[in-house]
Order: sequence, then C-alpha cells, then structure tokens
Amino acid sequence: MSRWVWVAVALAACGNPAGDAVGEAGDCAERLEAIGALEAELFGDEVNPRSEVRDQLIRDYAAFANACNGEERAPEMLFRRADLLRSKGAFEEAMTQLRDVHDHFPSYPQRARCAFLVGFIAETELGDREQARLTYQQVVEVHPESEEAEWARISLAQLDLRADDLLRNFQRNESVE
Repeated sequence: MSRWVWVAVALAACGNPAGDAVGEAGDCAERLEAIGALEAELFGDEVNPRSEVRDQLIRDYAAFANACNGEERAPEMLFRRADLLRSKGAFEEAMTQLRDVHDHFPSYPQRARCAFLVGFIAETELGDREQARLTYQQVVEVHPESEEAEWARISLAQLDLRADDLLRNFQRNESVE
C-alpha cells in the first residue's frame, strides 16, 4: 500500500499536463494585466514618467515573453521592450532585442519594422553608418515589398550624401513648401 502512496505523490509532483496549461494561461493573463497597469502608469498623463516604472516594464515584458513564449502577444511585448530600451539609451540591447524578434517570430507582422529599426538606431543613435548601410540593404533584400524597404532605400540614399548636401536639400525642400 505504501507503494501506491509514493506513486500518487510522484504523479502529483509531476503535475497534470492539462492543469499546467490552465495554470500557464492564467499566469499569462495575470502578467498581461500587470503589464497593462504599468503601461497606464508609464504612458499616462505624467510629463516625466518615473524611470523605475519603465525599468519594471522592461523586466515584465521579458518575463512575459519567457513564461508565455507560445502566446501570440510575446513578440509584441519584446518589440515594446526594445522601444523602452532605446528610450533609456540602451541602444545595443534594443538592437539585439529587435533582431531577436525579427529572427525568432517569422509570423510577427512587424518583422520588417524590427529590421529597419536596427539600422535606424545604428545610424541615428550610434552614428554607425556602415552598420546602418548593411542593415538597410538587408531590409531591402529580405522585405522588398514592405513600406520599411522603401524607408531603407531612402535612408541608403541619404547615407551617401554629405552633411552640407543634406542641409542644401533640406533648405531646397523648405523653399518649395
């Protein structure tokens, strides 16, 4: 009889696969609720949001994606995480996050945007024109029909202009309007 008790204990310790799925779904829903509350606090009417709220949201986005990897909202949470990382000046980490979303979530509708933003951050935040050039070229090759590919083509053309040419073009465009 004690053998059956141990079997029951072992089965209880292993858990019920159906029960785990229910627990995970509940856990994911709770995580999304917490994220929603933090987003409301961070993006509310407050002019100067608290950095600790942003940092908590960065952690919660990652925790949601890790715990709820099969959830369809996981790539969106990571995309939002990349945006917050960029806002706090963690440019390399934001670029890495965007690459991960692009590479690991092939059905995510914002894939092309992730790829473009890697180049944009390299160009505008890091001043790495060569990294930006390579990334923009990849956007055009991998997502040729996307809006982001058009942005990448424009960005590539602008990378080739010198600063004084850009200023002249800007002034010319201002006088036309």
